[in-house]
Parts: sequence; structure tokens; C-alpha cells
Amino acid sequence: MTAKPGRLSHVVLIGLLLIAAAPARAQSDPPVLITADTLNYDQSLGLVTAEGKVELVQGGRTLLADTVSYSEKDDKVIASGNVSLLENDGTVLFADYMELFAGMKNGFIRDAAMLLSDNSRGAAASAERRDGNRTILRKAVYTTCSLCEQDRSRAPLWQLKGERVEHNQAAQEIVYRNAVFEMFGIPILYTPYLSHPDPTVNRRSGILPPSYIKDTFFGHRVRMPYYYVIDGQSDLTLTPQYSTDQGAHLTAEYRNRTATGEMEFDGSITEEDSSGNVRGHFRTNMAFRAKDDVTFGANILRASDDTYLNRYSVQNRPYTNTLTSRVYAEGINNRHFAAVNAFSFQNLRSDVRNGNVPIAVPIMDYSAVFEPGDYGGRWAFDANMASLYRSSGTDTRRLSSTISWAQPYYAPSGEVFTATAMLRADGYWADSVDQSLASTTNSDGTEVTGRVIPAVALDWRYPLVRDSRYMRQLIEPIVMAVVTPYGGNPGTIPNEDSLSFEFDETNLFSINRFPGYDRWDGGPKLNYGVRSAVYGNNGGYAELLAGQSVRAKSDDTFTAGSDLSDSMSDYVARLTFSPGRYISFVDRVRLAQNSQLSVQRHEIGTTLGTSTNFLSLSYAKLADADFVDDTGEREAISGTLRAQLTKFWSTELRHTRDLGDNGGALLNFGGLRYTDECFDIVLFAERTFTVNRDIQPTTTIGVRFRIATFN
Repeated sequence: MTAKPGRLSHVVLIGLLLIAAAPARAQSDPPVLITADTLNYDQSLGLVTAEGKVELVQGGRTLLADTVSYSEKDDKVIASGNVSLLENDGTVLFADYMELFAGMKNGFIRDAAMLLSDNSRGAAASAERRDGNRTILRKAVYTTCSLCEQDRSRAPLWQLKGERVEHNQAAQEIVYRNAVFEMFGIPILYTPYLSHPDPTVNRRSGILPPSYIKDTFFGHRVRMPYYYVIDGQSDLTLTPQYSTDQGAHLTAEYRNRTATGEMEFDGSITEEDSSGNVRGHFRTNMAFRAKDDVTFGANILRASDDTYLNRYSVQNRPYTNTLTSRVYAEGINNRHFAAVNAFSFQNLRSDVRNGNVPIAVPIMDYSAVFEPGDYGGRWAFDANMASLYRSSGTDTRRLSSTISWAQPYYAPSGEVFTATAMLRADGYWADSVDQSLASTTNSDGTEVTGRVIPAVALDWRYPLVRDSRYMRQLIEPIVMAVVTPYGGNPGTIPNEDSLSFEFDETNLFSINRFPGYDRWDGGPKLNYGVRSAVYGNNGGYAELLAGQSVRAKSDDTFTAGSDLSDSMSDYVARLTFSPGRYISFVDRVRLAQNSQLSVQRHEIGTTLGTSTNFLSLSYAKLADADFVDDTGEREAISGTLRAQLTKFWSTELRHTRDLGDNGGALLNFGGLRYTDECFDIVLFAERTFTVNRDIQPTTTIGVRFRIATFN
């Protein structure tokens, strides 16, 4: 029977074919579906011959070819001419000739090519399919790189060649025998055996991309990470490192994620060749959910000594003067929040005695915001309990509570009034109050003291809005009056949580500007300012907030650097400007209230460009506002330039400079990167100028690379 059907005839012939073949086909074999321009079926021989745009589907596999013959008795398919076989996992085999058996699970392929689900590809002189699972290629080549469109015979950026390559779909693995790794067609590395996971694998144990770095501290150093999959929810990464000047160094990271939470542990250890000292660190981050509204966890970080983390560039980040460890539990239920914390601190400063560093166990917080009343008024309640212990110095126990009420009123004229009343009560039990932590002199022995502080405030705002064809404009004058008693900071109350303070636009309209509980911003004051904004229809905008605070009289609770010790504060302002998606600008400034309007504090940040091509600049001038450390005025500038030079090449430059009297460069960085669909390499050079005990200025030159499939 021979036919040249149209589209409808295809369906008819397929149905006849399946009915005729059904009695002879084994019950376990899946049915065969064939479409073609021409079909010839010999019922006596059980042979189907199809020509022209042939498509054969069986068991989830699809075969396309110019010509296909199918023997129903032998369950054998012979295909020729532009043959392609699509597997269930997305793998496609190409050839000029194929012989397939057993439901197209097994067979022989000549001049084979293979395209995997991640667009990686391979080719071979011949290939053999076994057990519907293994594809064995001889004289094969594999790469994740696309071929050059202008010259497809040109060697890809990298490729693996092997005398015998086996792709095991069940094991999700590709194994090479006598493999050669080539770059730009040049042999680089030979190995008698190599294996890597196929593209269907998300996680597989194995070696991760190595890196090479040279700097003045380590000398030459090489890292070779090894990734180990423990089970479906956890893994371990071991990163041994060897350097010519500092010897061996080992880092380990363990991760575990479950339905109720996750945990991470990492640590490192080394023995310095110069001193023989063992140095290292340990870190853990855990977060779990007991119920939908209850979470608990821990964040712990400890180092063997003060400079280890920065000296050994652990996780490539600078660390501050203190390492904080925390164990916590939190609960949120509608408008109620409760938390219990325990804190421990490791001091990294040479000028601070470790005995003065406290342990805070426990720190308890509770906060509740109640439903608004009939007229929109709302009650709130906050409570805090803290216990701090030191091996030498002040021990403090504190209990604080605040009840407040806020009532908004919207006038018909558009004015917005908000009246606030609050009552704060604090109780302290402190031993040997330290002069450096209090506002007055030492107090020997145990002190039990407290305070009750009332405060009322009235906030007035008058937002004036004008709409035009292209933009919306806003001008909003703001005035806030606060009445609260003077004082509230007796010398028997230590200052534990309000040691550092900066007056700016973020706390201009705050009743209490101190960040913690131990210090109170007492006395009547008037805060006033204006907010102005322009919003364009195209998404651009500009916003300005500026203001000042006036006190009834000066207050020595604040340091001179904070600018709140006098009756008239400095002027504070913030300007945010973004005319479009490619430009952003933020300027925060504090100007002296004298006639010169000298700059006391200034921060500027701007970014021009896209995520791939941009210039980012920042400038900061900060006054000393710390109760403990006399850091003095600080002034610095930094910039980052990132440019996409070509489709594959990009560069990044960074510079940070101290603009103080004895300043200079703090950081210089330059990097060049090549990235395409199959390869990523970064060449970089960095110079740091930090000096801190054994941390000295360092020059680093390194290379990091990643090959697709092997990352």
C-alpha cells in the first residue's frame, strides 16, 4: 500500500497502521506513531517505509529523518538523511544514518552529533546506544561553546577530546577515556580518565574551579575547592590553599536546608610558617521556624585573634572593630512582637581591654500596636529588659517601658496634625558605673536608680500639591514641637547603647534622637523644615528635605560633634535626584548654623549608567560623634567604573582615598573579565594601604576562572 497523503490523510494512515500492527506487537512495547509525506506498508512482512519529513514517535522519543523504515516484527528502525533523535531529557542526537532497536532505546549511529539540554554539544565518528540509557561515542569531542558563525570549522574556545566518551543518562554522568583538554585548538592537559555531571544535574560532588593569587603577604597561592554532596538537603565545601610564604590553609563550609529552616557553618585554620601560631575562625548562621509566627536561630562569629579575618581576607570582606555573636527567638502575632536575644562580642581593637567587653544575656523586647480608635487614635506599648555582664567594669541590668498614644487629624484645609503623648519609665541596677560609660563621675558600689519621663509632641504638616501636564509638584512645610523635662540622665545610669550618635535628617523629627535606651533627649525643642518634591510622568523625580532644631537652652548630654549641645542646631538636608533610570544622585549635608554655613558633614553618592556600564562616585566628610573613641574628622572619596568593552570583554576599576591631612590612597583595584556562554575568566590586581598591627599594605594579583559544566 502506497499513498501520498495530505494532512488529513496522515492521521488516517497512522490509525490504520496502528490497528494493523497491534496483533503482532508485544504487549510491553509502546505504540508507534508515524507521519510522513509518503508511507508504504507491507502487511505480510510487517514493514513500514516512510519518506519525506518523516516523524516517528515511540515511548516518548521522537525520530525525524528524510527516510525511515520500520520493521514491526524486529522492532527495528533504520533512518537516513538529516536524522535527529529527541530524548525525554531534552538531549538530541544528530546523524546521517541510524539503526535503532527495542523501542528506539538501543542502536548504532554513524557520524554522530549530540546537543544536550543546556546547549552544550558533542560529536563523534560513531556512537552506540545501549540499554536505552548509555550513549557511547568513539573519537568524540565535547564543548559548551557555540561554534563561530563565520567559520564553523574553527576550534571553539575550549573543548574536550576523548578516544571513548560515555554518557550515562541514569547516572547523569559523562565519562572520558584518554581525554585531552584544548583551548583555541591547542592541547593544554591530558588525563587518562575524566568525568563530570551532565546538564541535568544541579548538584554533584567534584572539584570546583581553582584560583591563583599572588600578593605580598602570601606570595604565590593556589586554591582548589572540593564540593561534596552529602544528601538532598546538605553539602560540604572544602577549600585547601597553599601559599609559598604562609604555607597551608584550609577552609570548610557546611550547608543544610530543610522545610523548617536552614543552617550554615564555615571555619578555617592555618599554622603560620613565621611564628608557628595556629590561627583560624568559626562562623555559623542558623534560622528555623517553629510555627508560622515564631522563629529562632543563631549568628555566631569568632576568630583566633584580632587581625586574622582581615589578614587572611576571610570571605573577601573588611571586618569592623567588633565581632558579634547572637542567639535569638522571635515571635510576631498580628500587631504584637516579642524577641529574646543573647549577645556576645569579641573585641578586635588593641586599645580596648577585653574585660570591658560585655556579655548581654538576655535582651528581651516586646512591642504592641493596638487597633485605632473611633477617631483614628492609636495606643502603643514597648518594653525592654537587658542584662550586661563584664569580667571587669560595669555590670548593668535595665528594665524599660514606654506607653504612647498618637492621634492624627486631617483638617478640611488639607493640614495634617498629629498629637503624641508618651510616658517612659526606666529602672537600673548597676555595679561600679564606669566614668567612660556615663555622663558624670564614677559611682562606687551598687546603684539602684530609675527615671520616669513624660513627653508630648505636636506635628503639623501642610502638603501643597500641584498637578501639571508633565509633572506633579509637592511643597510640604513641617513643624514639630516637643515638650519634655530637662535632664533624665543621672550619673548613676551608665551609657551602654547610645555611645555613638549623628544628627541628620533621619532623626530631625524624632522625640528622642538617641539610638538606644540609656540616654534621653530632654528639654523642650522645636523642629522645623520643609519637604519639596517634583515627580515626572516618565519616572524621573527630585526630592529635598531640609530643616533645623531649636532647643530652649543648651544641653551637655550631647557631644560638641553631634551639634545638639547648643540651643540652635546645624542645618541638615537631603537631596535625592533621578531624572531617569540611568542617573541617580543623593546629597546629604549638615551646615553650621553660623553665618559662614561651613560644612560639618557631607555625603554625596551618584551613579551614572546601566548595570553593565556605570560610573559610581561617593564622597563623605564625617565629624566625630562618638562618646568613646576620639576618631576625629574623617573625609574620603571612592569611585567605581565598570564598562562592557565588547560583547565578551568588560573591565572594572575602583579607587578609595582618604582626604585627611595624613591621608592617601586606601584601595586601588583593576580587573579585566572575559565572559561568554562557556567560559569566564577574571584577571585582577589590587593594592590596599591599611596598617593595623600585623596588617600591612598589600599588593595582590590573581586570576579566577570558570568553565561551564565544570563549575
